Amino acid sequence: MAKAEPIKGLDCNAPVEDVLPLILGRRLAEMISLRRRALNFNDPEGVHDMRVSSRRLRSALRDFAPHLRRAKLSRQLKGIKALADCLGEVRDDDVAIIALEKLVAKAPHELSEGLHQLIATMKSRRKEEQRELVSCLTLSTLSELQTGFTEALTASVSARSGKSGLSFKKFAVQTIRGRIRELQKLSTSLHRPHTIKPLHKMRIAAKRLRYAVELFAPCWSDSLNAYAQQVAKLQASLGELHDCDLWIDYCGDRLSKLARKKAPEAGQLLELNAVVWLLGHFTRLRAKHFRAALECWHEWEKKNLLRELTATLKSNASPSAAKLSAKAPGQPAPLLHERRARRNVVAGDFPGQSDA
Repeated sequence: MAKAEPIKGLDCNAPVEDVLPLILGRRLAEMISLRRRALNFNDPEGVHDMRVSSRRLRSALRDFAPHLRRAKLSRQLKGIKALADCLGEVRDDDVAIIALEKLVAKAPHELSEGLHQLIATMKSRRKEEQRELVSCLTLSTLSELQTGFTEALTASVSARSGKSGLSFKKFAVQTIRGRIRELQKLSTSLHRPHTIKPLHKMRIAAKRLRYAVELFAPCWSDSLNAYAQQVAKLQASLGELHDCDLWIDYCGDRLSKLARKKAPEAGQLLELNAVVWLLGHFTRLRAKHFRAALECWHEWEKKNLLRELTATLKSNASPSAAKLSAKAPGQPAPLLHERRARRNVVAGDFPGQSDA
């Protein structure tokens, strides 16, 4: 995954309204610069990198919302979301295909043909979505977006310039604290492992905290980056858990559809057997990822990680490297980095990634 480019010329003591055009402009330019890589469909990481870049941009826009006049940016915000949706559709299918191709090697031999049928269906749909992405990423479309965004951003910020009286760094403290409170409030969802929506919201809250910490880290000589890495671990476990929930939903929907057929064809029977195996696989895997997320959060509580992050915001002290580098017991590496689920799964669709 491509890392965010550092923002040169950032003045943490300047008014927040003076700094945010620089950051948002750079984030948009960074996303657009990945166009060529995203359109190289031989390497799925290009789409992934551009999609992550669009997430960073949208997260920054969310953070700066109190200092922007949304009405002046409405057209550009819709354009950015439409572009992110196009990227998400292709990335969803890339992730699902990669996951299924890996599972073919693990599944019993008699299920391989049914799994290959599912992969073929996904690849066919991905071709359509790749064509749609090409139309979303034309040079003229991106040029118009960048020009319009710059103009609208200038108008939006000038309308609120100087009204907050906040420096960029003080705004950063407020924002990160807010993201911490949001995550803490949702952490009780870990007490109920089968409540899907609250756990999904917790994943989103972890992602927003991580992006906020990464965005504002330069104002603390990058000492906040160690915290961002810890949040990324929790986000990964919750993301893998959410992926399993989507696969489970997909398998259930697909099995219900196949069960309604009175005389299923041979190919449908092959698919049915494959989907039954997938349902069992992802049900078992879900328990593993839930346990990893729970243990990660428990380690945080024992080490008062979020309290230490809050104290670091006040004191500018560097975090304890030993404390932050400890890995939560049972924490698995993500199957596929940044795998998420962008949309609800319905019959005939495959789980993929979310872009919340």
